[in-house]
Amino acid sequence: MTAAPVTALPADYTRSMLAAEAANRDHVTRCVAETGGSPDLVAHTAALRLYLRVPHFLTEWTTDPDRRAAVSRALALDIVSMKLLDDLMDDDTGLDRVELACVCLRLHLRALHELASLARKPKAVTDILERDAVYLCGGQIGTKRSRATNLQEWRAHASTYGAAFLGRYGALAAACGGDGQPGDAVREFAEAFALTITTADDLTDYDRNGERDGNLAHLMRTGAVAGQDVVAQLEELRGRALAAVQVPPGAPGLVQVVHLYTDDVLTRLVPRHLGG
Repeated sequence: MTAAPVTALPADYTRSMLAAEAANRDHVTRCVAETGGSPDLVAHTAALRLYLRVPHFLTEWTTDPDRRAAVSRALALDIVSMKLLDDLMDDDTGLDRVELACVCLRLHLRALHELASLARKPKAVTDILERDAVYLCGGQIGTKRSRATNLQEWRAHASTYGAAFLGRYGALAAACGGDGQPGDAVREFAEAFALTITTADDLTDYDRNGERDGNLAHLMRTGAVAGQDVVAQLEELRGRALAAVQVPPGAPGLVQVVHLYTDDVLTRLVPRHLGG
């Protein structure tokens, strides 16, 4: 018998997640405003809910609550800085591009300062950022040059701008989270979870932004990608993420998170694009 999809997180977990999201939002928007960001840019960053929420997931293995909150805030700064860089490249927000560039740089440098102050080995922070930058930047350039035409190519592209993007923050969370952090497992969870989110984004952007070339929904609708293969990939990612959260000291709160996000994609988004 197939288990019923998860439609909500436990109330206690939801409260802690939303509290962390709010703290991250306040930290990021304060830095944006202090850098000279306009009210529009402050509002734009305040509305980036998943970007502000996901650091709470990545720090689930950190047992000290004060350290966890500090690492989460620092990760939020850099995650939002990279989102502003993406906004700058796409030029689709209506925000001033000079302002985006300057605030992006400021958030990144502030995040670097905070993460280095929290890491057991501060050099690990710059090592992670530099190593992954090569893969991320090269992947972004390659994605723009050659659009995916099948699921294998789509996943290869998504592994750069999706999995590697969030994976670096999983690695940073482990490097800064104190003793006993299972770095490989945190990164594995982050990469699997990121590919699930990236799938959701593509399926949503087909209608929201009119994306076509290289878009996963378009590939499904044109028959280049079979719907059952997308379902199988999502179930594989679910399994990878669930295995990662079991690694000691464990992150049991993430079990329901994985099911909630995966089930949402499978039940709400995938069916929209089956059968063209």
